[in-house]
Amino acid sequence: MVWIVIWSLVHTKGGVAKTTTCMFLAAAAVRRGMPTRVVDADPQGSASSWADRAAHLGTPLPFDVVPATAAGLRELPSQPGELILVDTPPGTAAAIDAAIDAADLVIIPTGPRAADIDRVWPTLDITAHRSTTVLLTLVDMRKVEAVEMPRGLIEANAPVLRNIVRNLTAIERSFGRGIPRYLGDYSDVFDELLASVGLEKEITV
Repeated sequence: MVWIVIWSLVHTKGGVAKTTTCMFLAAAAVRRGMPTRVVDADPQGSASSWADRAAHLGTPLPFDVVPATAAGLRELPSQPGELILVDTPPGTAAAIDAAIDAADLVIIPTGPRAADIDRVWPTLDITAHRSTTVLLTLVDMRKVEAVEMPRGLIEANAPVLRNIVRNLTAIERSFGRGIPRYLGDYSDVFDELLASVGLEKEITV
């Protein structure tokens, strides 16, 4: 394998499951035999805290989580055949710009609420120079917004993934624990992302 892939998870709003998405996609990659690393570029260190707590509980994560500054993101050390996932802070931090510039693909996780969707558009503006896709997360299929908000994105020609992530209790409670055996919708999301970057045939499941 000679490829190296960097996926950066970016949304200018918080509370949209960026860190959760980062960790579950990393777990999906490991289960497919891909060397995988999570880079924690959020000063709050949510991904690093997750890894520390999981290790303390005796359920360590199956991938490394390492901190990085904006400057560090511009010179990420990597190895051939590695997938690097970058978790970023909300807002307009320098780390966001650096993560976008380093990325082969920018993933914008967003909840289906109006406040979440409203911030997708300025996020798309700052990622316009990189391949970008929108992932709907925290979706409660019992609510009307689960249908209406995604439809609005699609009708506006936003680059929305076909697969969504439902708001499941097992995922919601996973912070600080080892990744559960069941990855929920993230397994299908990961496969769709692999196909979108042309790597589905490179990975042996």
